Amino acid sequence: MIQINNKFAKPKLQLSNGYFVNLKHLSLILNTICLDQRGRIPRIDLAEKVGFAERQVKQICSIGQAFGLIEQITYKPTQLGRLIQSYDPFFDDIGTLWFLHYIISSNPHNLIWHRMVTQILPIHRSVTREQARSAFDDLRKTLTEYSSQKHVLQELNTVLDAYINQQFARISYLYLNEDTYILGVGEPIPPLVLGACIVCFRDRHRSYDTAISVEDLLNTPVGPGVILQLDERHLRAKLELLKMQPGLSLESRADLDQIRLVDNQPDYMWMERYYVNK
Repeated sequence: MIQINNKFAKPKLQLSNGYFVNLKHLSLILNTICLDQRGRIPRIDLAEKVGFAERQVKQICSIGQAFGLIEQITYKPTQLGRLIQSYDPFFDDIGTLWFLHYIISSNPHNLIWHRMVTQILPIHRSVTREQARSAFDDLRKTLTEYSSQKHVLQELNTVLDAYINQQFARISYLYLNEDTYILGVGEPIPPLVLGACIVCFRDRHRSYDTAISVEDLLNTPVGPGVILQLDERHLRAKLELLKMQPGLSLESRADLDQIRLVDNQPDYMWMERYYVNK
């Protein structure tokens, strides 16, 4: 049985509070905080510098935190945030978008996004907005009727809009046909970005393992296969390319069918490899 380490905060319903995922706004904030040398950046100062209302800055930063780009509380950039600001400050790169898609979707803390990408869409392949909303009816047991209706729909709208109308549309993960959202074929995922996703999967969900079976990479709901919509043929083809990378080996002999991570390089360093070798 697959074991997942319980090191995530309580699932968060209101990630965006109705704000859409505008990466141009996030780019401006990320650039601003990367230039700020203070150990903690007051949100009101940040709002003044970028010219947004403080409430808007709070929600943009909440989305940035879910992408792993901004630290909680201090509003300082993470190492991944600094890396992306240096190599892809406007979020133009397909590899950046795929990796951020994996980060936000694989974290159970991001309740609506996580369930949509790891459960609802992989199982049903296509859903209307109402069908997607009804998949969260179980939250009525713990939420008020108002919250289970309004807030769930708000967050669901943010997730769907991100892949249809915002920059994430470029990865072709989801498309809209009349009133139905359908999983797309997806733009090709660069092998080194897949490597970063595998390391993220290991660090978040298998922190004590040095080897991960190909089956788990392919079929675990929080694994790269499900979240990146990779079938077995495409996953194995990319793993063949990755096995030449330092720190990763592919073991396909006897009764072994797994990848082994032989160093502790974090995921953002795999993304740096990707940017440097493009």
